[in-house]
Amino acid sequence: MASTLYNENDELDIKLNPKQSIIWNSIFNPDMTIKQDVYREFSYWGAYRCGKSLIYMMIAAIICKQVPGLNRLYCRATYGELEDSVIQQFLQLFPPILAGYRYKFHKREAVFDNGSVINFRAFDKDTKILSNEYDAATFCQAEEIPHRLFLQVIGRLSGSKLPKNFLFIEGNPEDDCWPKERYIENGVPDDCLYVEGSTFDNQDNLPKDYIPNLLKEFPQDWVDKYVYGRWSVKVGRVYSEFRPEIHVIEPFKNGIPDHWYSIIGFDHGTENPSAKDWLAVDEKGRIFIYDEYYERRKHPFELAEASKRHGSLTTVSDYNIKAKIPKANGTWGSIWGDLEEEGMRLVEATKDKKANILLVNSLFKQNRLFIFDTCLNTIREHRKYRYKPVRPGKDENHSEEVIKSNDHTCDAVQYAIRYLKDKKVTEPTPYAKEHTFEYHVHRYEQDLTLNNG
Repeated sequence: MASTLYNENDELDIKLNPKQSIIWNSIFNPDMTIKQDVYREFSYWGAYRCGKSLIYMMIAAIICKQVPGLNRLYCRATYGELEDSVIQQFLQLFPPILAGYRYKFHKREAVFDNGSVINFRAFDKDTKILSNEYDAATFCQAEEIPHRLFLQVIGRLSGSKLPKNFLFIEGNPEDDCWPKERYIENGVPDDCLYVEGSTFDNQDNLPKDYIPNLLKEFPQDWVDKYVYGRWSVKVGRVYSEFRPEIHVIEPFKNGIPDHWYSIIGFDHGTENPSAKDWLAVDEKGRIFIYDEYYERRKHPFELAEASKRHGSLTTVSDYNIKAKIPKANGTWGSIWGDLEEEGMRLVEATKDKKANILLVNSLFKQNRLFIFDTCLNTIREHRKYRYKPVRPGKDENHSEEVIKSNDHTCDAVQYAIRYLKDKKVTEPTPYAKEHTFEYHVHRYEQDLTLNNG
């Protein structure tokens, strides 16, 4: 694509892709005047380079040039993203001298010759963003903007220069965000044109190796989101390789074989749940989470009793429960000591969060970690395990800090798997080939072969 949208005769010259054309033709007549019977809201969601930002910038520039005295907002969540992407792209595609405006850098305003203004604003920097009156507003990467701020901007759309107070919204689909609820779960609002796009829509305007490189380099959840523009992806997931359709399985009919190495992962809680997960490793190094315990406010005796349900097993636990606490008789003790007195066999966990997460995710990717479908809390927490989002105005790299909420089984599993990673299991002699486990694994290996192509 050219660095600007103008040809050698200083004329606007671009070939719109089919999705861009839908939006364009819904707003403009053939002579490029604004239609009177027009949508109020335009929502364009999709992948990288599908043309969302470009079409909205074109519409903003042309309408401002046509309608005198227009006051419109162009916003993004953070100032860094606004400055580096939105403003730079607008200035490059629409050079001021050709598009008929002056750009005031200190105010971040594009002031057109007819008095229309585009205000480029960020919610982390511009405290007065919600104290103005606008004829139209554009939200870039709306999934990153808090819903309450979106609603407050709608409340400022009270200008009278256009047939309707236009609202333009675009972004990349995420699983847990208000736009998904607004457009997918609740249905497209009345008076809204909703469009979805993929990178393939715009391939004629991209280098020939652009899409193949994305498909080659991106992990699957990124391909789903950033190439195909799918809403079903789990963005920000810690365990991006966890695929419930593969890794959640039925319990074995005859239980866990006796010769496998089994262990318990334990994360202690008082007001928060105490979580225990039972894990076993097989002859091929595959690990199965086959039982769970998830209870609040339990006495050490109750925790110890629960640990015995599959025999006397080693329990890998957070060593923080070794901290000294006062006892009723005036002496000092610890939860660790109390549990040992009740008969639990405890060993200290290795608490290297990044390494533990990498190990668990790698096992999912290699299809070597499975969860029995009876472990509902473990499944739920592993599906929802998330990294903290980057705060506006802070470092824009992806966060490597997890959200410490509803992660109790995640910690328990990490402790156990780190302990299990070097354990070896050999087949008993003679080995019963008709063992229930092999029946199950054979079926799942066939599924994995099909899924991995």
